[in-house]
Amino acid sequence: RRGVLAHLDCYGYADAERKTPMRPDTIVRLYSMTKCVVSVAVAICMEDGLLQFDDPVSKYIPSFANLQVRVEGGELEALQRPVTVLHLLTHTAGFGYGPMLGDDADGEAEERFIPLIERSGLGRTAPGDPRAITTLEHWCDELAKVPLRSQPGAEWFYSYSHDVVGRVVEVASGQRLDAFLHRRVLEPLRMVDTSFEVPPEKWGRVAGMYKQVEVRASEEGAAEGKPQEEEEPAVGADGKEAQDGEEAPDSDAGPCGDSSEKGGSSAQDADSQKEEQNPCGEEAGDQKNGEEGEAVENVEYQLKRLDKPDVASNEWIVGNASPILAGGGSVDAMTGGLVSTAADYSRFCLMLLKKGELDGIRILRPETVELLCTNQLPRATGKDDVWHQGRPGEGFGLLGSVSVQHPELDSALRPREYGWGGMAGTAWTNDPTEDFFLISFSLTAFDLTTEEELRAGVREAIVQFDQKREKMEMRRMQKLEKAQRRLEKLSLQSPPSKRALSPAAHSQENKPLLKKPSSPQKPSMVHSPKGRAEAQGKADSACQAAGKLQPGVESASLAPLNPLASAQAVLSAAPTTDSEVSAAVSPQRRVRRRLECGLPLKTCAVSA
Repeated sequence: RRGVLAHLDCYGYADAERKTPMRPDTIVRLYSMTKCVVSVAVAICMEDGLLQFDDPVSKYIPSFANLQVRVEGGELEALQRPVTVLHLLTHTAGFGYGPMLGDDADGEAEERFIPLIERSGLGRTAPGDPRAITTLEHWCDELAKVPLRSQPGAEWFYSYSHDVVGRVVEVASGQRLDAFLHRRVLEPLRMVDTSFEVPPEKWGRVAGMYKQVEVRASEEGAAEGKPQEEEEPAVGADGKEAQDGEEAPDSDAGPCGDSSEKGGSSAQDADSQKEEQNPCGEEAGDQKNGEEGEAVENVEYQLKRLDKPDVASNEWIVGNASPILAGGGSVDAMTGGLVSTAADYSRFCLMLLKKGELDGIRILRPETVELLCTNQLPRATGKDDVWHQGRPGEGFGLLGSVSVQHPELDSALRPREYGWGGMAGTAWTNDPTEDFFLISFSLTAFDLTTEEELRAGVREAIVQFDQKREKMEMRRMQKLEKAQRRLEKLSLQSPPSKRALSPAAHSQENKPLLKKPSSPQKPSMVHSPKGRAEAQGKADSACQAAGKLQPGVESASLAPLNPLASAQAVLSAAPTTDSEVSAAVSPQRRVRRRLECGLPLKTCAVSA
């Protein structure tokens, strides 16, 4: 917060099988948090004059001129308006997502993407297959054959749009997406562990990817105390059921069967997961299994690993990674997108929070960052009442969800807050108002409750800190007011001749208030009993003379004093601590102290 690391901690294992502890440099899969980095790349291209947000996508990908629309359950329609770069960045182009992690398709709108997912998976597992898609250019051309779910600008659908945006960056810049990101974003920000694939030498830092699966207890198992995992078909990264003996990732829907949010989600999109370990929102023990009305007790959840646990076959290691550079996170059933670390992505968030600059290196102009963090749904759709996920007050910018001032805004959110998340339980949030960002990596698919709880804890800590700071400021102001009252009191007590000093009198005023002794006292005299007694007597006499402040009263060591000027000096010092205030209002103590130490008396500031 405010440019200072406030909290950093790691818990548990990055790899449960290898017992590798979680660390700040643990490499995780970003999935949809890749979108945010690609959005910055698009903004850089715009600043360079290589593209405009209102450009039709067909200018860069000619096959997009032939797009068609088919609303679910309807007939094919022609485009009413072209898809623009802004439509892609705001997920209002009309695309959708297919099923992820081997989940069953949720309706015809998802089923239409299954052939594309399977062919994309073949590009990694069987690149020689004639059906395989092995390049981003080829993938975009095949996507253009899939009908849109709605007319461009009509609705918000989370989608493959950022994968298309990645191809737009390639065409506009003349470079591969990974090369452009490295040269213009990752290298300048020193994000050294962020890339589309992991070299084998970094395998020891790669985290596993897991999913919470429900474990039910059968009648026999319950009697024996042995929970049994519910059977689910094994599905590989290409979207097909695995053959006998093969292991494959599990479905993401779990007991809910809800897969409406694919590939990632906003850092604020977890209302349906408020029960900490129950994504269905049902009470444990109320799950139904078998005949209706038979409650299953002792329902538990366990973690199931989704990626391959060895370096030779892991899907993100160099040589095994998807050849399609997925700027949206994934174009097959599971693999793709950037990998990164908490340390790396923190630098990305901090760059945005600092208006496009970090460590003296500017990535974006401040006005461009402001544009990225502004709700764009009204501009993209032409309607003011379109909200991200249909939630009032939650708009969508070019980096992810954006909270705006709204009477129905979720109390856990703040206006101007923006951020996004990823399918592997990763999430980030920037709050320009409080000047802080936070990142959380849970490594559990579709788990965003961790980020929600962390964000709530951060806000509570900020409130407590601000309250403490207000109390400290109040005490400081009380001390200043006390000094002000002292000044006013002395102003009334001082003689008229001293209230308005002439220039000549002012020059006299600046002269030493105490006459310098003809010869300094020797410290040895002070340390003797007799010397201490004499010093104490001189100090008492000097302080008594100083305290009277009567016109015409002088002593051998005191010149005329101006109490008003002395109080002004006390006020100008602006004491802010008890020790400073004590020193400022107790000149007698300073006189006595100098005499006790055998030092010459130079001045004496006196206050009432």
